[in-house]
Amino acid sequence: MNTKKENMILWVSSFVITFMVLYITNLFSPDYPITGTIGINGQKVSYRFEKNHFGKEDAKIIIRTDVKGLTGNVYWKNESDSIWFSHKLTNSDLVLSSDFPSLKPGKKLKYYVEVSYKNKNYFLPDNQKVEMKFFGKIPSAINYLRFVMFNFGILLVVRVGLEYFTPKEKIKKFEFFIAIIFLILTVLINPLFLSYKYGFINSSIPSITKLFPTKELSITSLWIISIILTFNIKKYRIVPFISAILTILIFIILK
Repeated sequence: MNTKKENMILWVSSFVITFMVLYITNLFSPDYPITGTIGINGQKVSYRFEKNHFGKEDAKIIIRTDVKGLTGNVYWKNESDSIWFSHKLTNSDLVLSSDFPSLKPGKKLKYYVEVSYKNKNYFLPDNQKVEMKFFGKIPSAINYLRFVMFNFGILLVVRVGLEYFTPKEKIKKFEFFIAIIFLILTVLINPLFLSYKYGFINSSIPSITKLFPTKELSITSLWIISIILTFNIKKYRIVPFISAILTILIFIILK
């Protein structure tokens, strides 16, 4: 197999593995929205209930339905309250919607929806309450930069791990880029991202653990150690392979 074809196979495999890891991690994340579809009078009612809300704008509830004449209310209460508040869902072009006031970063509330059709009530989502957490507005440039760098870093982690299976390895070059990416994320991008997310900007001085979470610190430290080992032992090919597996485990397990 020629070098170009082998390199292409390794990159394609890296993209596929990275996509699967990111998709499965997001799908099983406790912050993943609750979605579902129920049938009323032989027609569909679909919903997506968010668990996180960013910014000062009111949180919005949207339910799509094929059922004409469907009505309902959204009920919510703050974590410190015992009283449930409610708003009527407005109907426009077969879309039911409503909102409730946004809270300060770090605050939570619980909510659910009750829809009615022909004197019969349906509770969404499936007779349970949704917990929504509120966060500050994150500038899109910071959000995008963090997203791209973190996902690209994971892609390179998978790619260097696959170098174990090829004789013409580029381990040291990949390790260097991985360490740089996660070091920039940990020291610069992530603290700024978290400061906006939790409303620390012009508000309070956060603790070190708030700005430097265990996940990013662990991954960065792991690849710095990996570089040191790679440059100081003869049979170093197994080092990035093990580091790649540990990184994926850290990414999946730590929140």
